[in-house]
Amino acid sequence: MTNWENKIKWTLWLALFGLIGTYFFLVNSSIFAVAGRQDNEEKISQLEAAVSALEADYLSRLGQIDLDYALSLGYVDATNQANYVVASRPFGLLAINDEI
Repeated sequence: MTNWENKIKWTLWLALFGLIGTYFFLVNSSIFAVAGRQDNEEKISQLEAAVSALEADYLSRLGQIDLDYALSLGYVDATNQANYVVASRPFGLLAINDEI
């Protein structure tokens, strides 16, 4: 065998081992990604259950609020008179179409 044939042979062997190593690395990474996804799906289902419980609690408490309860907390009935303040707007291009 000549020198070039040896270089080509060893280059091909190194490329083969490099590709095999890359293959095992990528398969291992995909396995860990699937396992991580399953863990995340379990966490999502637990969080959705917690959100559902909080929504049920909110709706049950929302049903308890009425005018007498609001008045007992110190709220007052709104009057028919509306009071509001309008901020002055600068003239120019920025005030076109209520962009501020």
